Order: sequence, then structure tokens, then C-alpha cells
Amino acid sequence: MFAESCFLFQIIYEVTVVTGDVQNAGTDTQIYLSVFGANGNTEEILLEKKADRFERGQEDTFNLEIDDIAPLKKIRVRIDGSGSRPDWFLDKIIMRNQVTEEVSVFTYEQWLSKTKGPKRTKICELAAVVDEEEMVEMTTYTIQVKTSDVGGAGTDANVFLILFGENGDTGTMALKTSGNTNKFERKQLDVFRFPDVLSLGELSKLRVWHDNKGPAPGWHLEFIDVKDEAMDETFRFPCDRWLAKNEDDGQIMRELACANHDFLDLTDKTKYEIATTTADATDAETKENVWIVLEGRKGRSKEFVMENSSKKKKFQRGATDTFEFSCKNLGDLASICMGHAPKDGKKVKTESFWHVQEVVVTEMELGNKFIFRCDAQIPLSSKKQDAVTFECTKAQESFASKVRSLVPVKYEIIVVTGDQKGAGTDANVSMTIYGSNGDSGKRALQQKFRNLFERGRTDRFLLEMLDLGELQRVRVEHDSTSSSCGWLLERVEVTNTANGVTTVFLCGKWLDTAKADGQIQRVLYPKY
Repeated sequence: MFAESCFLFQIIYEVTVVTGDVQNAGTDTQIYLSVFGANGNTEEILLEKKADRFERGQEDTFNLEIDDIAPLKKIRVRIDGSGSRPDWFLDKIIMRNQVTEEVSVFTYEQWLSKTKGPKRTKICELAAVVDEEEMVEMTTYTIQVKTSDVGGAGTDANVFLILFGENGDTGTMALKTSGNTNKFERKQLDVFRFPDVLSLGELSKLRVWHDNKGPAPGWHLEFIDVKDEAMDETFRFPCDRWLAKNEDDGQIMRELACANHDFLDLTDKTKYEIATTTADATDAETKENVWIVLEGRKGRSKEFVMENSSKKKKFQRGATDTFEFSCKNLGDLASICMGHAPKDGKKVKTESFWHVQEVVVTEMELGNKFIFRCDAQIPLSSKKQDAVTFECTKAQESFASKVRSLVPVKYEIIVVTGDQKGAGTDANVSMTIYGSNGDSGKRALQQKFRNLFERGRTDRFLLEMLDLGELQRVRVEHDSTSSSCGWLLERVEVTNTANGVTTVFLCGKWLDTAKADGQIQRVLYPKY
């Protein structure tokens, strides 16, 4: 598993939202933005309606601070249809990276509305255009769903899925119309087409679920095939499990890993590429050798000498030099140790330095990159104690690496209700768990024949999902149904039963519309 040994920096984007210059283009509705990049995506962000923002023919500019997920790939814009003017004509959105000055343009020129325009939708996805190049291409997804050949396998429920891949996710796709009048019957293959959507590139997983409606909602799913027509490639997602409250583990949502990707044996030697950048400054370069030792979570490499010569000059001012060497797989890199040594091994007579700006180490089997921003002078010395150690500044996990870690894991979830008068709730409680590999989706915390979330009680749940990696936060919420729905949540504990790691999330707050801040959802972060 790729550990988050390095964190994503926050980047400020200057965002310009252009409302179209057509009649009634302005809006009072709530506008939400999700941003997708090569290195992850944001959660949905509310673009607040301040003063006269989002009015006809207007450009509204503000700053947005998000994780450094650049380069940007696409955005998703959603309105909730609230307000006295629920419709909005969006012309385009422009995002300027304040660090790199890269400008991404997202053009729509359509209504977001259930009653206006040809699309009649409240949500859209827009590809980034950078220097007139579109970062994501359009495609048609053909989705084949095979219901299993077992007794009672068919379902009358409504089925939904989300695809995940290199370019983020598709958002929720309702499987409404197939060639069969009665969908999802035993041993049946149903085909659904979704034209004119942004391609996700290589797919990693999908999330499929149903709404448990109808006289026979339980469903046994054999597999789902997804064809990206633009790529002319089909991705298979085996299931062979029930999505049923009265079968198997009682879950009606499954996450399925893509079966296309080859297994890589990383127990043997791994090739590493090391790219060093010498500072663009006076006296930064050196004519001598440089050596490096890689320190990973699985071990430490031997010393590797990056040789300089008069014929093949390395470490010149402002230059980037690339070297390769092989050693045992070290896992995620945490640090590097670098020395600057004379070529002939002689004693150093005069003080001399090599000014290294940055080192990027790429693990070649999977393509994971580890970036070390050094900006330091390393003294010329034969003594090992004069070497300099640098911590990893940023890690970029490759898509292939992420896919490898997507294996099913059972998570034990412990929910502790507070011990105060009225602390318990009869409302329906759900939870979303977020990790370095993505999120779990919204999961209902339910058990048969038990009165859950009572005062002072501890409730345990076991949910299977694809490995989430290092847990980052959880969102706990209830639906505020029932007369006694207020709830005092003490804490949540989530244990990955595969590796035994438990993450504790403290709360100690009410989820109650009539108490404290009136919130019925809480986002909780790990206690360290």
C-alpha cells in the first residue's frame, strides 16, 4: 500500500466565473464545484452567493485554496435548484494557478436547469483546456450488467453506479434504460449506453448499489463490463455477490476492482530513476561525483555513485541529470541521503560545494514519484558524516500503484453514543469514510433486530469495501427522521481488519437541529 509519507500542499487558484449574457441568466441557487486533477480531486465546494455574484453577463473573481492536484483535468459544476431564481446560464469558468500561472479554461455556454435549455440538467462536467489543448476527451460508455444464474438473483430495485479512473469519477449514473423491458432478471445481460461523457481513461474500480425498492429488491450480480468507445477498451469488474439486506453480509452497495490490471511481483529488484537538478546560481555546479542512499519504509539502499566525467559532464548549473540503478524494493521513500565526494578519492584541500535544487526519484515498475525539494549546498568531502539528508516533500502515486492496492477489506466500525440525557437517536445513521485511496461512499449503519445508538451504548458494524489506504476523515450524519432524532456522538473507531490498524475519530458533539449549532452531520478527523 502506498502510504501518504508526504502531504499535498495547498495551492491558491484565482477563479473567474462567467455568467452568460442571455435573458434571466443570473441565479440565486446554490452552486457547487468539484475539481479533478492528475493527483486527486477536491470534495464539492460551495461557491457562495455574495452580494451580486452570478448575475447576467457578469464575471466574478475570487480565490480558492485547494490541494495541489495539478495539472487540472476537469471540473464538475452542480446547482441544487433552490432560490427564487433556480436556473443559471453558465458561460465558462477560468482557473489560474497562482504558483505556476497555468490557466485552465472550462467552457459550457449552456443552462443548468431542469426547465430551460436542451440538456435539462442541474449538473455538468467540463474538460480543462490548457493552451488550447483539451485535457480529457469525450467518449461513450457502454455498460453490460450480468445478473447471476442463482435462485432469486433478479431485482426490481433501481440500480446506480459510479465509475472511477485516471481522470476522477463519473458521478452517479442511473441504469435506467436497457434493451430489456424488465431489467436485471436472472441470467440476463442488460446493456446501457452513456454517450457524450468525459473519459476517465484507465478504469480502477466501480461502485454499484440499489435503492432496495420493489417487491424483490435483493440482487445477485455476476459481473459488469464497461467499454470506453473512444479508447476501444473494455474493463471487467467481477462481483459474484449478493446486494441484498437479507443475504450474504446484508450490504446493498459493492465496490468492485477492475480485473484488467496485471499483477506485479515487487519482491525482486526494482529499478529506480534519479533525476537531480542543480541550482541555477553562481558556483552551484561541480566537477566531482555525487552519491545517494535511498531510505524507504521497507529498507535502505546501498550507496549509489552518480559519476561525473570530463566527457559526460554532469551537475552543470541549472541542469537536470538522470541516472538509473537497481536494488531491492524499498517501499515508499521517506528520505534520501546525499554526499559530494572527489572522483579520485583524494583528500579535499579547498572548500567546495554542490548546490542541489531538487531530486526526483521514480520507482520504475509502478511509476511512483518521490520529490525532494532540497535547495541546499552539499560540501565536497570524503567523510560520510558530511552528507546531507532530505525528507520527502511530495509523493505522486501512479495510477498503476493505486489499482494494485484496491483489494477488498473488512472494516470494523465502532460507534460510541454519549452518556447524557437524550443522547440516543432513532434516526437512520450513515457514514462515509475517506482515505488516501478514495472514499467508501455513503454507508448506512444498520443491524437487524437491534435498537442502535442508545445512550451510553457501543455499537459495532462490519463493512466490506476496497482498501481505503490511510484513513483521513469520516463524515457521520443522520436523516433527522423520528420524533427523538437528536444524537450525542462520543466517538468513532475504524479498524482495518486486514492489517489491524485502528483509527480513532473523536466527536463529543450533538447532531441535533435543536441543539448547539443545529448540524446533523459531522466531519471528524483522526486523533493522533
